[in-house]
Amino acid sequence: YSKNEEFQGNEHDGLVQLWSLNLKKRPEFTLVCQSEVTSVCFHPFSPNVIVGGTYSGYIVLWDVRAKSTPIQRTPLSSQAHSHPIQNAHNIVSVSNNGRLCLWNPTMLNAPQKAIDLKYEKEDVCPQCLAFPSEETNNFYTGTENSGIYHGQIHSNEESEKNIFDKYSGHVAPVTSLCFHPSKQNKNYDFSGLMLSASIDWTVKLWSPKEMSEPLLSFESAEDYALDAQWSPTHPSVFASSDAEGYIDIWDLNKEIEEPLLHHKTGEKAVNKLKWSLDGKRLAAGDSIGNLYIFHADKEIANARNEDFAKFERVIQSSLRSLEEAQSYLY
Repeated sequence: YSKNEEFQGNEHDGLVQLWSLNLKKRPEFTLVCQSEVTSVCFHPFSPNVIVGGTYSGYIVLWDVRAKSTPIQRTPLSSQAHSHPIQNAHNIVSVSNNGRLCLWNPTMLNAPQKAIDLKYEKEDVCPQCLAFPSEETNNFYTGTENSGIYHGQIHSNEESEKNIFDKYSGHVAPVTSLCFHPSKQNKNYDFSGLMLSASIDWTVKLWSPKEMSEPLLSFESAEDYALDAQWSPTHPSVFASSDAEGYIDIWDLNKEIEEPLLHHKTGEKAVNKLKWSLDGKRLAAGDSIGNLYIFHADKEIANARNEDFAKFERVIQSSLRSLEEAQSYLY
């Protein structure tokens, strides 16, 4: 997010717009609130409801059938967030002072559970949050100190320990985490694979259940790497973006050193990427509010059975290479 350079004194700080691809000149809906919106998503079961996290620490709910202002909002309290919310998920929210909250969407007056994240003696200051596909307890968070941490919302530890593992590979704040979708092919499961993007100009591929180090590092960014998102339909394809305005499309079945496409969208940073569910479109948003829609080639959008088998071989080869490198070190 960024400040609106054309801000007027009577305008709201927070703005969410919903667009139709059939109506490109104006948004279908415009939603507002009193604080800058840092994270937003559709409610998974109520498509009319939009969930947002804000810079002030509020979580807000809008209903597009109602007015443009929120229908619900969390209070600012010692139990909830008082720092910017980086992510809100169904609804699990995390802010960069290290607090994770679990919420009931129908009752936002107080969180069901609040956890202050710590790993041994380290403070954990989240920048992003991700859950493996179909997982509601185990989470991963990328932080300001370059670490990626694995934790659980509901821990069985008597000590109330909530962060269990740390993954080191980046050397600057982590800006994005994304787990591989799990239901692309019933014969293959890549749901344990995770992409991370960082201000260190790299995107990395991890298999955190198997290795504490990244399997691969991708270094095509021209500036800070800001986002990386798996294709929902093709196992070996992902997109990444950077602060110089570039979008890269990768197909790891074809090449692990260079992207298939290195495209300049404009002069501003591309903060966020999102694929359509059918993998045929990629949406990209930049730091001044421009939204770009790209159409994917059929070869990228439509995976064949052999693509899954080939990607399995790519991952196994990367795992073996990392294991051999570690054995030499020891």
